[in-house]
Amino acid sequence: MSLSLFMPQFSRSLRTSLVQSRLRAAASTPTTGRNISLACRYSTSGATSATPSQTAGQTLQRTWEDAHAKNPAFAIERELPVPKSRKREFGIFVAVAAVTWGLGTVIAFNYQRMTSTPVTAALFTARHNEGVCKAFGKHLNFASAFPWISGDISHLKGFVDVEFDVIGDKDVVGHLVLKSRRVGKQNGEWHTVEFYVTTPDGHKIDCS
Repeated sequence: MSLSLFMPQFSRSLRTSLVQSRLRAAASTPTTGRNISLACRYSTSGATSATPSQTAGQTLQRTWEDAHAKNPAFAIERELPVPKSRKREFGIFVAVAAVTWGLGTVIAFNYQRMTSTPVTAALFTARHNEGVCKAFGKHLNFASAFPWISGDISHLKGFVDVEFDVIGDKDVVGHLVLKSRRVGKQNGEWHTVEFYVTTPDGHKIDCS
């Protein structure tokens, strides 16, 4: 049996013994109305305070016994909730990350080609070419703030093959093409294969 069932009985017996000792003390002393009222009040409060706790303990015991009789393992055999699958969210995250990484890589390589020495040198040379100045005007530059440089540049393999749009003061858009190869090893000389600017009507202005 649970220890909690003995506590109310022990408390009640203790209170009863205290009341009896107070009554004996009151009997040995001159009787006054105040002593009798205090003893009666203490006896009444002690007798009534033990009953609710004992009743609550018995009620809890009966509730647990009823639940255990209906289903002995009611707190263990409940079905756990099925966790929500995150495959769709994970797939979306992987797709977005792959697209972002790929786009960033493309932009980085294009910027590397745009700021490379062959491209800047070709743009400078074409800007000071007489035929290009007559067709496009002065201050030849990229056709947009973020130009797309087609082709590839490899100093290790020894070749340059790029082309991009240009525009001058006359607001005429042209197309610059540069192809160059290195003869020999890394310290060999570079030879220009093609270097020209195409006008809107298809005319090629040689810049080599």
